[in-house]
Amino acid sequence: MINPHWLLPTMRVNQNHTRVKMRKIFNIKSGVHLDRYLQEMRRSGVHPIRYLSHLGMMIGEYVSPTSSYGIERHPDIEHMEADIRITINEPYIGDVTMIQQQTLPWGIEQIQAPKAWSYSRGNGVRVAVIDTGIASEHPAVRDNYRGGINILSPYYAPKDYNGHGTHVAGIIAGRDADLGLTGVSPRTHIYAVKAFNRKGSANLSDLLSAINWCIDNNMQVINMSFGMEKLSESLRQAIQIAYQKKIIMIAATGNRGFTSKIDFPARYNETIGVSSISKEGKLSTFSNMGQGFDIAAPGDKIPSAWLNNTKRDMSGTSMAVPHVSGTVALLLYLNRNLSPENMRHLLKKSSKSLQKKNRIPTLNAYQAVQLYDKSYR
Repeated sequence: MINPHWLLPTMRVNQNHTRVKMRKIFNIKSGVHLDRYLQEMRRSGVHPIRYLSHLGMMIGEYVSPTSSYGIERHPDIEHMEADIRITINEPYIGDVTMIQQQTLPWGIEQIQAPKAWSYSRGNGVRVAVIDTGIASEHPAVRDNYRGGINILSPYYAPKDYNGHGTHVAGIIAGRDADLGLTGVSPRTHIYAVKAFNRKGSANLSDLLSAINWCIDNNMQVINMSFGMEKLSESLRQAIQIAYQKKIIMIAATGNRGFTSKIDFPARYNETIGVSSISKEGKLSTFSNMGQGFDIAAPGDKIPSAWLNNTKRDMSGTSMAVPHVSGTVALLLYLNRNLSPENMRHLLKKSSKSLQKKNRIPTLNAYQAVQLYDKSYR
């Protein structure tokens, strides 16, 4: 019997050509008898690591590049790809400071979230943060933290040793006005889905497992403050399946300053692609733009929660995404049946262009809530 939560380390071939373990993702065709397929995998030298039931994918390891030749070309396999690495990389990290400021973060004010709170504070909406974990004891997030999963080490809590995930969670649902760390949606329930390690890197299989967990646990929103340049057929399929389940996925366009290309999964049609703007309303110099972009949000020098009960300024499209995730939570509280396309329409239709020259659609939480009130009630 497969333990669906156990992952073994991925290894590489060394210079002496020693037989070592390789890992790949196998997309199994619909209707295939799983037990029979597992037997054939083992006979071909592939060790099953994890089956992702909602995605119809098997993660498997084999000892040498040639031992799985038969299973890779098996008629039950729709698609197969290598387990690649993905890294979170932010262009700017400010100094860690003790929490003293008692004013609202500038991004929260710029999107006019406080004016939307008379309509909604996102009470009870379930937002999954696929990231480095969350420091659940931080005073800004502990009241809204509702647990989660450590994909990397399932028998341990999804604790954050990097800081990125905690920072994202604070922007979505920070809940301490006295500390100046109020989020966009201060009554939303936050779930830590730890797929990235303390260095900010993850395997593709970890991300697929994270999406599978979100489907299995009825998450309504998935915050994806990460991206990759390479197209992944497995990730595309996982995104499509989550979309069909009406999960709203918000993803970062990337931080390389490209003008005509954005990262995956933001580039997929099923996600809401988010770029970053500065406090002056200008597109951040590091922010990618291109096909798949939907809306811009504050992402430049954003203060939020950090490790050891501190705060930190960070910049990146990673910081813009949670502003949108929080706004989506505000809207879902008003109507939990809003589809991903309903949400995209509300966000873009209610957006503002802070710079007349750029005409970049910019997030406005208050106008989004007002537009919902006029259009759907």
